[in-house]
Amino acid sequence: MKRVFALLLIMVLISCQNTQDKSKKEANNTTESPQKVEKSKRLILEIDLETSVSEDMKLMSVNTFLNNGQFLDLFITQKFNANETSKKIRFEMPENVTPDNFLGISFGAKSVKEVKINSINLSFGDLNYNIQSDAILDFFMTNKYIDYDESSKVFKTKKVDGIHNPILNLRQLYIDKIQGIK
Repeated sequence: MKRVFALLLIMVLISCQNTQDKSKKEANNTTESPQKVEKSKRLILEIDLETSVSEDMKLMSVNTFLNNGQFLDLFITQKFNANETSKKIRFEMPENVTPDNFLGISFGAKSVKEVKINSINLSFGDLNYNIQSDAILDFFMTNKYIDYDESSKVFKTKKVDGIHNPILNLRQLYIDKIQGIK
């Protein structure tokens, strides 16, 4: 009886070991097969800039439609240290969230300042725009609180009627391209 039991136990162990080997081989085969890698559907804005006054900057997307039928006002803040006058900042929006009709960069509302943008890299999925300082106004427009000096490529913020709210807005054409409309 002991021999029969030992023989059955050995057969079970051998058959279990064979199944594990087969499943390991199948797992190896599936990981070796090439898969198409899809680029992230995350809106990323990288800005290389210099400023005369250190102040936090914000990326704003107002009234953004979400897949669940809700709308969201999204504000992403990049902090500046008190002694920083030049910085490369990076704004990342959540996965699959795109602006519907407004995407703005706020220069900060506390102090009047000068901001020189050396470059902006805007990417979403397969779209990628590397915008140099001389082409920024082709992609963005200023509001009434910003003057642009064409010769020095410097944005100068100002107060209007005691209010200071300088925002650089992405043109609707590029918002539509991000959404795949154009």
